Amino acid sequence: MVRSSKFLVPIIGILLTGCASVLNKGKSNLTIHSDPSGAAVHVNGTERGATPFNYDYHPDDGKEVKIELRRNGYHAVDLYLKPERNSTVLFADAMLLHIPYLVDRKNPDLYGFPVPEFTVNMYKELPADPTRYLVPTPGLISEIGRDVRLGTYNGKVIKQDKDSPFRELAYADQIGSSVISGFRNSWLDARIVRKGTTKGDETLQRAKFYMQPVIKGIDAKLMGERSRVYGPVHLDMEWRFRSVGHGDSLLFSIPMNTVYHAAGVHYGQLLSDVLGHAARLLADNNELPGQLAVYYGERLKLTKGDAVHVAPPRPIVYNGRKEMLSALVKAVVTIKTNDGHGSGFLISNDGHLITNEHVVGDESLVKVQFEQGFTLDGQVIKVNRDFDLALVKVPASDLPALEIGNDAGLMLGEEIFAIGTPLDATLGQSVSRGILSGRREIEGRSFLQTDVSINPGNSGGPLIDEEGKVIGVATMKISGKGLEGLGFGVPISVALEMLNIQMAP
Repeated sequence: MVRSSKFLVPIIGILLTGCASVLNKGKSNLTIHSDPSGAAVHVNGTERGATPFNYDYHPDDGKEVKIELRRNGYHAVDLYLKPERNSTVLFADAMLLHIPYLVDRKNPDLYGFPVPEFTVNMYKELPADPTRYLVPTPGLISEIGRDVRLGTYNGKVIKQDKDSPFRELAYADQIGSSVISGFRNSWLDARIVRKGTTKGDETLQRAKFYMQPVIKGIDAKLMGERSRVYGPVHLDMEWRFRSVGHGDSLLFSIPMNTVYHAAGVHYGQLLSDVLGHAARLLADNNELPGQLAVYYGERLKLTKGDAVHVAPPRPIVYNGRKEMLSALVKAVVTIKTNDGHGSGFLISNDGHLITNEHVVGDESLVKVQFEQGFTLDGQVIKVNRDFDLALVKVPASDLPALEIGNDAGLMLGEEIFAIGTPLDATLGQSVSRGILSGRREIEGRSFLQTDVSINPGNSGGPLIDEEGKVIGVATMKISGKGLEGLGFGVPISVALEMLNIQMAP
């Protein structure tokens, strides 16, 4: 007995290790794929290989292992693996062998992953500051029936019942935010709109079109637990782009058949991630911005109306720059309506003046107050709501008017003056000064950005260059992410084009 007890501990170690290796074989090994493949794999900061990558877990890697996938032209993806420790196998082995229960916590066979392999979705890098297009959507449409087979989960058939990860398909119009999340930081400024509401219809009119995502089919093959599910989800959908104002006719559609690889996503989050994945792939479509830009440009041209022929004004005479602004304010007016006031400026000696559309509103006749102290009735000839512009005509024949400048020739940092009536009508023809800060494309429209103070009532007035010529129309009514507190103006060349004003002798 004494001799045999000498070898008891080594024998126990051999039995424990051997049985654990047999019964737990492969569970501590994980194969990581990426879509697309060929991504470099970094484990806890050290590059170990490329996908498909076979990872053998060892407790020395830590309780939580950071896996980073990197591929040129794609956003890096970080994964955090938490191998589950399971000593019940060793305990059962020990009981069967009638030997003491000893645990070697450094033994990799004590740890395992819920699945032997999974695939990670990788997405292309997007431009840092893309030109954004307003793309409204009234929500999702699902063309999938309630009793249709949607795949399997741990071998059981998935349908649209209360326990299904796709149960929200029955309320598809309420999960449009999942699509919106996929467009974040892309060129698509996607927004949920409700047709028939004031705000929704305004957004649709501004965009000229809308996007209708349609889900046509889903086929999933999932495994795991509700807290973490794995496996491919095949999605068949169609992105329909429809016009606004023409019976919502179909402009074009983009079919999409894609695969989303669930890699530890929560069961209840799966559908949202699948839709976000599809939206992110649509944002990678290099041809779509051009298609939308062409249609938007064509629709903008339709808002110009008939041509208005205007004779160029006689130059306003002044001696030197000190007298320049004092002379030019005589061509700037205050426009009064029942709802308030704004600013405007004359572009012809016979009474044609430009202001903002939101200044005149729905009025056909406005009061035009001049710096000289008199007031005339102004007839609203035309408006362009897309660019917030209006053309007004007062009955006169010998009024001072501003010369048209060259907005394309402005240099960044060049000095700019704004003249208008900020806040209160008693502050008419106030002057502020700043610089040209930049040129911006906002929702498909061109703007001059300036640090000149543009306040309510100041909008509709002129932006003037150092030579005393008008180069822009100040506007307050610009919508867009992160635009608060900035001054913007419509370039005068754009204003003339979009009001279809022909300057000719």
